[in-house]
Amino acid sequence: MIAALMLTGVQSAWAQMPGSPAPQLPSSPSAVEKRSIRVQGQASMSVEPDIAILTLGVETQADTAGKAQAQLADRASKVPAALTGAGIDRAKIKTSYYRVSPVYSTKQDKQNVIIGYKAETTIQVEISDIPAVAGLVDLTMNAGANAVRSLNFDRKNMEAFKAQLIEAACKDAKAKAEAALRGLAGNGAGLRLGAPISVEVQDSFSARNAGEAMMFKAAASLDFVSAGELEISVTVAVEFEILVNSSH
Repeated sequence: MIAALMLTGVQSAWAQMPGSPAPQLPSSPSAVEKRSIRVQGQASMSVEPDIAILTLGVETQADTAGKAQAQLADRASKVPAALTGAGIDRAKIKTSYYRVSPVYSTKQDKQNVIIGYKAETTIQVEISDIPAVAGLVDLTMNAGANAVRSLNFDRKNMEAFKAQLIEAACKDAKAKAEAALRGLAGNGAGLRLGAPISVEVQDSFSARNAGEAMMFKAAASLDFVSAGELEISVTVAVEFEILVNSSH
């Protein structure tokens, strides 16, 4: 009893001394390290395209830049007119490129000699009636276009498919994480999958266009062109917390 009282008195006096360090308290239990698992989930689907994006080229060449531009303006103006005449909304047609450049001689001794000027532009049109693409290409070629720069297919409501794929990819990630715990701990003994800590959508949306870039110098039938299907996919990376059952 006397020893206990004396110890208490000493501790109280020591704590009250000016400039004395704080008493050492028992350390708290060490923090539990975070346990987590990071997995990737994928989902993909094929959808039919409902629009075609046709990019046409118009080129002219003359001995002066002014003549080349005048000829280009005449020919290029006839292409949208032909498209609107076929029922295409004018808002779906746009000019996406315009350039005037010198043309140099290809002769070995005159490579730096300008022999004329080339004027070129591209006209892009969105077509909702995919079966009509071949006929519209022929129509525009006859109207003044002299090249098909590209033909791509797409889908208007891709965002709706994207949302479905993200949900499916997250479910795939969860299933993989649960399978991993079963494999690592023997049917998941002592381990449980917790809440997601982080979710990252990687390369969230990609569509493979079935249309290939094509070049035509004269009117040609595209009856052999098939829109095919669009392959869209989503990949997610999810980190889940791992919970340890208290009984283990």
